[in-house]
Amino acid sequence: MTNSESTADKHARLARQLLEDARREIAAGDTVQGSEKLWGATSQALKAYCETRELPHGKYAHRRHAVFELAERLDNPFVRATFGVAESCHSNFYNDWMEQKHLDGYLPDVETLVNIILDSAAT
Repeated sequence: MTNSESTADKHARLARQLLEDARREIAAGDTVQGSEKLWGATSQALKAYCETRELPHGKYAHRRHAVFELAERLDNPFVRATFGVAESCHSNFYNDWMEQKHLDGYLPDVETLVNIILDSAAT
């Protein structure tokens, strides 16, 4: 983190880096690491969002609550539904049940979710 980089900016940068890492891992066929990177990108984006709104975000429950509030505020059911997809990616890290085709399909949706969250953090 540079001296001029805020905590929210740091989380946003990490979210973007994790998305890039996820793309690379998924393309290489590593569904366990790729899925965890998708979850990490979502989580970091939510931390950035919470930081800009001075919301707690240290626990998973805080970030879950924040994304549901964001979905309501935006009146966007995609946000809530796709957060469930990101959660399943996190579960895959521990259980390794996803096939490549799952992650190939989930990647664009989770990328869109992360971008919606980061855009909301910036405004």
